[in-house]
Amino acid sequence: MNGPVPDLAPAGPAALPATRPRILFLHLTGQGQFQFFGTWLAAQGWDVTFAHGGVDRIEEVDVCRTRRFRIRDTLIPRSDFRHLLDHAAQNCRGATELMFRMRHAEGYVPDVVMAHVGWGVGLGVKLVWPDCRYIAYHEWYYTDRNWDKGRAERPSDVMDQVADRMRNLPITAEFDLADAHWCPTRFQASRFPPALRDRITVLADGVDCDLHRPDPTARIDLDWVAIPPGMPVLTYATRGMEPLRGFPQFLRAIERLQRQRQDFHTVILANDAVSYGSRLPAGDSWWLRMMDQLDLDHRRLHVNAMRPREEYATVLQASTAHVYFTEPFVTSWSLTEALAMGCLVVGSNTAPVREMIEDMENGLIVDMDDAEEVAETLSWAIDTPDRAHALRQAARAGVLARQDAAHVFPAKEALLRAMLAQSPVTG
Repeated sequence: MNGPVPDLAPAGPAALPATRPRILFLHLTGQGQFQFFGTWLAAQGWDVTFAHGGVDRIEEVDVCRTRRFRIRDTLIPRSDFRHLLDHAAQNCRGATELMFRMRHAEGYVPDVVMAHVGWGVGLGVKLVWPDCRYIAYHEWYYTDRNWDKGRAERPSDVMDQVADRMRNLPITAEFDLADAHWCPTRFQASRFPPALRDRITVLADGVDCDLHRPDPTARIDLDWVAIPPGMPVLTYATRGMEPLRGFPQFLRAIERLQRQRQDFHTVILANDAVSYGSRLPAGDSWWLRMMDQLDLDHRRLHVNAMRPREEYATVLQASTAHVYFTEPFVTSWSLTEALAMGCLVVGSNTAPVREMIEDMENGLIVDMDDAEEVAETLSWAIDTPDRAHALRQAARAGVLARQDAAHVFPAKEALLRAMLAQSPVTG
């Protein structure tokens, strides 16, 4: 349905070329979802470089290099649709300038380039290295249509549709350039029109299941929060605080549950910002709005920004129930990481979550807009740890079977080697 889905069984050993194969990962803001795979490739003998926006300097960490390209602000206001296109054009310009310098001043020629699509950073790859194998990593196609049903999913303002068209232009341009197109979930691939979807290969990002594993002894005893041993803990962790990820809905359910019982704490790891969705005026935030609307017991509500991975893992390992809500949008890495850690995940009844969780099989599905249902489900999780234990085990088992980096990464490397064995396609 979404293009070929390769067998992700572990790949057997294969000899690398006499010279180390080179791969360059392009992203706008950091290593992103390429971090773990790139580091793993370096350990297998690949020459790995990450490139993203910032002030350029050559860094080497874990035998991986990091380069940075200049990000220029667009002068076109956000209210003008041209802002979306100029943003991608400026990003393309900065990334292409770095790639041109790497090739012509430093002699760097990669065998493979993989770029995160949508921001424009990969649109100049083939201009600089026409013989490289270029993989476009897709996360989203902006549309209000359900392509399989042939109709709009929801009413949509025509100007919003025009903005989506502008956002999609840098995405669709990749299909003229890339040798392969990867997407991490079937749901995300389903957003693309069928003619484009048929060219996409669905490949899980891969989760380090040794790093993200259950720990029955985990306790939240940190420098900013300490939860008494044996006290149930409800957790929520996402990049920002916004409706798209169900943050206001989660707090409404916590307010209701706090009124009903005193025997639990809540820990939130999220930046007080909007990562996805409409921006708020300066000085405003969804955290401030919810503090105005709700009567919460802050003695049992502990909030901090995104934390280092080890601390984040400890919080989730100690969780009684972990809440992951989202509108139909890109699936967060934190969902699969939580499942890998054996969390009892209470997820929203939306397509990206249902792809990962089957209700009462490996987690719990709720209507995130129904505060009463969410509160009742969280109360059930607190009261029935024995029944929840089976769901936790199934959650980790599912990730181990389908998304464990221990077999996803070798399978991806096998695809890269197969591409290198083919004659280059030049435009």
